[in-house]
Amino acid sequence: MALQPPSNLKAILFDLGGTLDGDGEHWLNRFHLLYQEILPRVSWEDLKAAFYQAEGACLADIRVASLGLEDLVRFHVQHQLAALRLNNPEAGRVLAERFFQASRDTMRRNAGILSRLASRFRLGVVTNGYGNATLILQDAGLAPWLAAIVDSGVAGVRKPDPAIFMLALAALDCAPGAAAYVGDSYNQDIRPAKQLGLTAIWLRNDAMSAPLPPDFAPDPAVYEIRTLPELESLLP
Repeated sequence: MALQPPSNLKAILFDLGGTLDGDGEHWLNRFHLLYQEILPRVSWEDLKAAFYQAEGACLADIRVASLGLEDLVRFHVQHQLAALRLNNPEAGRVLAERFFQASRDTMRRNAGILSRLASRFRLGVVTNGYGNATLILQDAGLAPWLAAIVDSGVAGVRKPDPAIFMLALAALDCAPGAAAYVGDSYNQDIRPAKQLGLTAIWLRNDAMSAPLPPDFAPDPAVYEIRTLPELESLLP
């Protein structure tokens, strides 16, 4: 079904991690699938704890703001393995390489999608990042199509706080009612987008998506797609 309201859609905002680099696949779940192949003895609970320790290390280390995606993934995996107390450089190399390659391939595909959408809409990114989102998007060839990039590591405010979305809308000179937001997390992306009055488009991969909040209820006002190329057919 073509997206009808609002007829005055002028801008589209995107999440980065899990959306532009992974078709609704949260980083933790993507790593889990790789660990099942490469280090199958690592349990889900242990990996989850190690993943969020690595996230904390990324947020705490100012050097991360200067890392491209490939180096960021290596840094993240190094801290995961340290938290798991695993000394296995070869496994770490394979984990990081395969994760990065999949992300790179998805973003290269998505560069074509953004280039086409940019002829009709103003585009932007709103992401909970480490201060290096612009660098990652430049390296992936996505930045030329984006009129606004708001990285929580630079902005000092994180999703789901509505303030981070408003920063992007202000940069695009666009009211919430004339903008859409595309993201993979219901709690971090879709719920706050709806609350602000944006058209919410959920990139939902049921096999890989982030856990739903306890009060989640299906909402017919939320559009769902399974892969980013579906967005083009959804728009009129």
